[in-house]
Amino acid sequence: MAKKRGESSSREPVRPAEGEVICVVKKMLGGEHLILLCLDGKQRQGRIPGRLKKRVWINEGDVVLASPWDFQLDKCDVVHKYSNDELKKLEEEKIVDRTVIDQLRD
Repeated sequence: MAKKRGESSSREPVRPAEGEVICVVKKMLGGEHLILLCLDGKQRQGRIPGRLKKRVWINEGDVVLASPWDFQLDKCDVVHKYSNDELKKLEEEKIVDRTVIDQLRD
């Protein structure tokens, strides 16, 4: 069976760059907007940009990488959605803690 385009088992996870934060989707607001609980302790309103809207399906409880806006820190854009394999690799590299992610999902 052929792999889907863009997916591979040895893919390196996207690490948060300067100014980016890992978040958990709390609630879908409709359209391209959602509420995110971020690891820095803030709740932000997120927006799914057009380049991700039709390619990546985001649901409540998913872990995403978000980039806060420079002029409104309570809003952000979703940059990447993490798969379970990518989360395991980030956990092994001590970038994210599984217990914190599980607490945010509840």
